[in-house]
Amino acid sequence: MKDFYFSDEEDEKNFLKNQKWLIHSLIIEGVKQSIKERLDEIVLFRIINPISNFIMVSELKKDDWESSLSKSLEYFESVEEYEKCADIKKLLKKIKNGNNRIIEGKK
Repeated sequence: MKDFYFSDEEDEKNFLKNQKWLIHSLIIEGVKQSIKERLDEIVLFRIINPISNFIMVSELKKDDWESSLSKSLEYFESVEEYEKCADIKKLLKKIKNGNNRIIEGKK
């Protein structure tokens, strides 16, 4: 988990708006870690403003992995980061294969 500190709300908004590459990268790493450690949710990052006592926590739950990774895939395709795209496709395949095993085991 990463912590990002800001002293005003405008900086917080600018971070979320302008740091898409970093945020999508944190999603990829968070899903990888969740799969490896068999977690159902993970905290990706926190935005902390000590002046206003504001803390925003960005969590990613297992049910949201596929949709979050799909959005990250779209983003990395748009900026032509094909290595990241390949990582995402591998993760999506792992998730789908894992889901298939669970479904088959219940039949």
